[in-house]
Amino acid sequence: MKKINSKGFTLIELLAVITIMGILMMVAIPAVSRTIENSRRDSFADIAHEYVNAVRNAVLADNIECKSGDSYVVASATPDGTYYFPIDTTNQNTKDLMESGGKSPFGNAEMKGYVKWVKSTDNTNETNPKTTTKYTILLHDSGKHGFNEELEESAVKRSAIETDITGDLIDTPTAEDGKTVNDCKIA
Repeated sequence: MKKINSKGFTLIELLAVITIMGILMMVAIPAVSRTIENSRRDSFADIAHEYVNAVRNAVLADNIECKSGDSYVVASATPDGTYYFPIDTTNQNTKDLMESGGKSPFGNAEMKGYVKWVKSTDNTNETNPKTTTKYTILLHDSGKHGFNEELEESAVKRSAIETDITGDLIDTPTAEDGKTVNDCKIA
C-alpha cells in the first residue's frame, strides 16, 4: 500500500481556488476602475477650482495685471469689463499662478484654457459704489479631458468633466467683430 502525501493541495482544490479568484477579479476590476475614474474627475474639478481661486486671490491682492487699452494695469485699476487669465501649464505665467503644478490627473497631461472674470460696478449709490466680479473657467487637457463649455464655479464638479473632447486645446478668446479681449498676467 502506498502512502498518499497529505501536505499539498489536490488539482481539484487548486482549480476551485483559481475559479473563485477569477470570479472575484471580474467583479472587482470594474469597481476599482470606476473608483479610479471618479477620483481623477474629482481631482480635475479640484484643480479647476484651484485655478479660479488663484486668479481671484491674485485679483484681490493686485498681483495680476490686465490689458486695458494698449497697456497693462493692476486689477484694481481696470475698468468694468471682461478679462481672461490664460491657463497653459507649459507657460511660466501659469506656473507662477499655481506653485503646486496644476497638471491634469489624467496621466499628468498638460492643461490649457482660461479663467474669465467679469468686473462690474454699480454706481447707483454714488457715495459707496459696489464692485462685483464673476468668475468662470474653461479647461481641457492634452488627453481630451475637461469641460465642453465655460462653467461658473458652482457648476465645476465631477459630472461636468468629459473624457472624450474633440478639437484642439482651448486658447484664450481672440478679438472678433471689433471687440477687445483683455488678457491678464501675473504682475
